[in-house]
Amino acid sequence: MTHKKDGINIFVNCGNGRVEQNSAFRAVNVDWQDYDNADEFVKVLFTEVQFDNGDIYNANTSTFVPVESGVYFVAGTVTFFPRNDAIPFRARLEVRVNGESVAADNDYFFSGVVPSMVFANIINTSTILELQAGDLVEIFFTSTSRGIINDDGEGSSTRFEAVRM
Repeated sequence: MTHKKDGINIFVNCGNGRVEQNSAFRAVNVDWQDYDNADEFVKVLFTEVQFDNGDIYNANTSTFVPVESGVYFVAGTVTFFPRNDAIPFRARLEVRVNGESVAADNDYFFSGVVPSMVFANIINTSTILELQAGDLVEIFFTSTSRGIINDDGEGSSTRFEAVRM
């Protein structure tokens, strides 16, 4: 099919009538999640599904479960605000498959106290994984400081996403 707009020809391949769409989802955290016990891992909650192509994400359990085996890109991002931003802290984010850590990012932050400035401490981890149908994929977080896992909003990002490649 060819589409013409403003003198530009655009060729669109619609798959010759076949509808193929890779499994993919994106979910975000819409409420603050308290992090009260420093140095303990908690499962990050992503309760609002922005899209879920293939019915592969369960918002009630914040778990990605591929329905077909294959290679997937998986990413998790958390915005964290410590209770006391004058003290340096460490934060770690993990992608876990069937309870085992398979990818992680470990960051060190020192927000410091600067009048009228708020620093967003954003940590992200992503990986490409060969997953089996039925694997349980989750995002876990820990920090040396108590604080709040922020919601997904302006100036912050707390999200979980994956796509079959």
